[in-house]
Amino acid sequence: MHRTVIEQILEGMKAGRALFEEAISDEAFQEATLNEALQEERESHISELCRGDNLAYMVQLLKRGYAGKFKLIYIDPPFFTRSSFNASVVLRDSSGKKHQVHHLAYDDKFDRNLEYYIENMTARLLMMRELLSDGGLMWVHLDWHSSHYIKLVMDELMGEKNFINEIIWCYKSGGSGKRHFARKHDTILVYSKTKNYHLEVPLEKSYNRDYKPYRFKGVEEYRDEIGWYTMVNMKDVWTIDMVGRTSSERTGYATQKPMELMRRIIEACTYEGDLTGDFFCGSGSFLEAAESLGRKWVGCDSEEMAASMTRKRLERAGSDFSYIRLDEEKALSGRASIKVLSRDALEDGRGGGFLYKCALTDIVPDIDTGSIQLSDRKYIEMAIREDRLQFADYVIVDTDAAGSGNYVISENLSEMSFIAWEVFTATAVDVFGKEYLADIDFESSED
Repeated sequence: MHRTVIEQILEGMKAGRALFEEAISDEAFQEATLNEALQEERESHISELCRGDNLAYMVQLLKRGYAGKFKLIYIDPPFFTRSSFNASVVLRDSSGKKHQVHHLAYDDKFDRNLEYYIENMTARLLMMRELLSDGGLMWVHLDWHSSHYIKLVMDELMGEKNFINEIIWCYKSGGSGKRHFARKHDTILVYSKTKNYHLEVPLEKSYNRDYKPYRFKGVEEYRDEIGWYTMVNMKDVWTIDMVGRTSSERTGYATQKPMELMRRIIEACTYEGDLTGDFFCGSGSFLEAAESLGRKWVGCDSEEMAASMTRKRLERAGSDFSYIRLDEEKALSGRASIKVLSRDALEDGRGGGFLYKCALTDIVPDIDTGSIQLSDRKYIEMAIREDRLQFADYVIVDTDAAGSGNYVISENLSEMSFIAWEVFTATAVDVFGKEYLADIDFESSED
């Protein structure tokens, strides 16, 4: 029996509520707010990146006592486009020529079923509502495919009176067609949990008619190279360029959002030190913006490639964060090799240990060709034959082999320098985010 759109939304919300209730029904969740140890953990919280299902991760956060602790939650979830999206990496052939290879980043098909999409979104939005503070705001980034559906869901879950704004983000990039006007904007729905939310609307320029001065009494006017203007509260239509092909921000990840957009959102509703979250973090634009503005953050993504890109990006930004994974998948063993070039003992005054210099000498990538576009598979096969080291993206070194302090090296894999104890472990990560526990050759070094 064919269901109408309204019937699918209602059934999806019903199933989503049931999924949420089942997830938080155990005693661990009920007792979390009474646990003093969890209170201490929250107070000492550092930023955290999780690879895994965000529903399970949010349940974990609630069990750890983070209900009502997030000042800002921003999400850029699947848009129900019924499409798949790619990330790209660059490989070289034997002549040095570069080839862009496209790898599946995430699947937004949801079996082409609106009810299933609404069920998944409802359960997760309910989790986020529990995590959001009374003074916090939730920003849900969508486009024309699903913003009208999720607006109905949000009105029901958050309360239509707690709807704050519909932000229209305009940009120039993207496709066009002869059968419709070019679609050049996304929609960001903003909701509060209570009426006591925090939002500081920034000012922006508003140019006078014909760019000439009005000279109204009591109105302060300014002039720039364009003409005369006044400063007014920012409108709900934002024009910010997308991350272009030549942008220094570009990671190659599908649907990457610009840092300027992320910073504007973060600065509008949080202060330094506030806890923020992005549970569909992709390649980590929001998390890097939060880090740069001195906010604490929590991020999550289920995709291997997204989590890997984000992890490297945040390490480069100098972020102090913990990394966890919810699945039990282990790094592949014996498919990467590291040679210790030198090992120098440090003086006692420097805390002991050794200064190591190492090189990644081999990696045998385990490629899921089913996630590679058919036209690009020949370049994968060519690169594996001719120069498989180029598949290595970065190396994680556990400096005492006890899981206490990972050191990420993402630049010069031919001469990695780090301080460690006599025994350490290393994991190589390929450009698609897959991890390989490396065999380490200690015998080539001299103390």
